[in-house]
Amino acid sequence: MAWRKKSKKNVPIVPISEEEVDAIEEKVQDLVKTQLPLGRVKKIVRLNPDVEMLNAEALQMMAKSAELFIKELSNAANQNALTEKRKAIQPKDIDKAIKKMWEFAFLEDALDGWPKMQPKKRKPNSIQDETVAEETIVEEEEQEEEHDDDDVAEEDELPETVPEDDDQPPPQSMKDSFAEQF
Repeated sequence: MAWRKKSKKNVPIVPISEEEVDAIEEKVQDLVKTQLPLGRVKKIVRLNPDVEMLNAEALQMMAKSAELFIKELSNAANQNALTEKRKAIQPKDIDKAIKKMWEFAFLEDALDGWPKMQPKKRKPNSIQDETVAEETIVEEEEQEEEHDDDDVAEEDELPETVPEDDDQPPPQSMKDSFAEQF
């Protein structure tokens, strides 16, 4: 009978006091405690059409796992921002974190189509900063003027698809009913 597993020796059961049980339960509750609102997590989970019912304990675990995931992703993105000597996390930092770490590989191309952030303009703190800011504003205005000139040139080049008759009003079907609401 070599194929049978040898049974383990009987290990004595050590009694645990109520205080020890309460301390263990308190530690477990601290581990499961989350900062995300459970109602919001439940709404997100229920967006999946396959989920019909959700147990309260499962909801707590989902909220905790989402919190830990967000924490890991934000830490990785923060490291990317710090390497570029910035304190604020930008979408490009998140994208770099996704590309660098295999744990986030399933999020590849998740930020495609995400709106680009425009950097905020600083307020000048001193006279030297004011001159730099004025030069920057002048350069931006010149670029906008060049861009406006390009737009005018492009409009002239486009062929006219529908001849315009000034005598006839536009047909009722061409009016935008949505725009008329405002």
